[in-house]
Amino acid sequence: MSDNDSVKPEEGEKTRLEENDVENPDWDGSEAEFISDDDTEEYEIPETGFRISYVLTKDEIYSCLYHSGAVKTKGARAIIQSIILAVAAVIFFVVYFTTKSQYNNYNIFFGVLCLITIAAIWIVPRIYLRSMSKMMTDGKTIEAEIYPTHIDIGSGGEGEWSIPLDGSSYIEEADGIIMILAEKNRIFAIPKRVIEPEVYNEISAILRSGTEPADF
Repeated sequence: MSDNDSVKPEEGEKTRLEENDVENPDWDGSEAEFISDDDTEEYEIPETGFRISYVLTKDEIYSCLYHSGAVKTKGARAIIQSIILAVAAVIFFVVYFTTKSQYNNYNIFFGVLCLITIAAIWIVPRIYLRSMSKMMTDGKTIEAEIYPTHIDIGSGGEGEWSIPLDGSSYIEEADGIIMILAEKNRIFAIPKRVIEPEVYNEISAILRSGTEPADF
């Protein structure tokens, strides 16, 4: 079957996970087409997959960068570091106001430094990620074909690449985005808004059955 012969599933046809009655509430009206893999051998049964195309927004790129580990200090680590620094700041200020040591200037200095460091932990990474996401927002359309055994990204040429769904990649879902971390730290992101509710379960099952869950 060629790309021109793409068809949608007949109304009422059940997908593998349709029994769970799980829908994608974030879908924005985009369509995912049924397609077949033209690269399969003539004597093999062609793989049936889905074609999707979309443009990532700046906020979606920001979320991918944040959850993929572009910054190391976040979440529980940031909270723990902030608590330690806050306690240290309190100690320095208490010593400064309750003693008349000749080193009191150092106490106030280190107390203020702790507060500045806390602010940096929470603010600086976000400023950096906002800057990066702005630079990476180029408005280019991402085209991908999702098959049970692999994902083809790109429409040909130098930028085309593929992700095998053989358990060698990792998957995480956050902020309405499905993220797959492939080899060489390459990330493939699919916003849930671009997947039709009728085929969301099918696509989700394909991606999860060929990857391992991860917390980037």
